[in-house]
Amino acid sequence: MHVIPPPPRPVRHFARWVAASTPRGAAVLNVGGGCNASGDFPRIRGRAGLLVVVDPSARVADNGEADERHQATLEAFSLEHADRFDVAFAVFVMEHVADPVEFTEAAARVLKPTGVFLALTLNQWHYFGLTTWATSRLGLEEWLLRHVRDPREVDEYHFHTEYRINTIRSVSRHLERAGFSEVDFRMWDLPRAYEPYLPRRLTGFATEWSRVAYRLNRPNLMGHLAFKATLGS
Repeated sequence: MHVIPPPPRPVRHFARWVAASTPRGAAVLNVGGGCNASGDFPRIRGRAGLLVVVDPSARVADNGEADERHQATLEAFSLEHADRFDVAFAVFVMEHVADPVEFTEAAARVLKPTGVFLALTLNQWHYFGLTTWATSRLGLEEWLLRHVRDPREVDEYHFHTEYRINTIRSVSRHLERAGFSEVDFRMWDLPRAYEPYLPRRLTGFATEWSRVAYRLNRPNLMGHLAFKATLGS
């Protein structure tokens, strides 16, 4: 478990971690990559001998980095592609997972023995994650987003969130059940990532929360959660 300083560009920081975990020439699976709305991954692409993307959205056809594109859920894809990949990674996908057991079992299924699965997501116990979790359960998520963000942006990029595997404890439990032998967490807080979703009068709250979280060195108070899990041989 590591609390790290907030990286200026979280997705780029995470991609470097994935690239560093990817043996040269490895087979790599981008889970939920779609059209790479969070940005391309040149470091990963440079190390992968094969880069495959799977996503239930039709936008997967627009992913220009991949060697193969599959419009499917990970769960369905894994049934015909078992033991195929050295590395799998997911960027802001875990918060949308409805069935953590099936998802983590599918992640394990596509990997070769000792393969690794890395993911970047949001922490449910952070105020942002907890608010999103609550509004999702109350059916208010779409309504709230349309009041704090451009409705056109919501229509184009937003997918329903679940927050069923977005805590250190739940991630650890489900990964262990799926056969992963170890998991390394990196946690950080980045106020400017959450401020656009807050009323203007509360933007100072984001900064103060972050100061307290780092002062106390409390991983469970950080907004971003990233992990690297190794499959048992």
